Amino acid sequence: MDKVDKGFELIYWKLSYRRKFIRTLWLIPWAVASLVYIQIAGKNYVYTMIAGIIYIILLPIQVVYNYKKWMKEKEKDIYL
Repeated sequence: MDKVDKGFELIYWKLSYRRKFIRTLWLIPWAVASLVYIQIAGKNYVYTMIAGIIYIILLPIQVVYNYKKWMKEKEKDIYL
């Protein structure tokens, strides 16, 4: 199964690493907006802090992982 690198693809695991990287970068503003919403709607600092810690830990890891895999995939394509 080929990975999708152009056009629209709803399913995350069908994307190439380049597209996963881009989608993760697009997720960052939505994550911030969700934190604001959690704080306004719930008015509970505990939930906001838990969600914030999860975002602060997971999003950078996902961005770095997808970027490295994209560069490795790109390097592999150069040699072919």
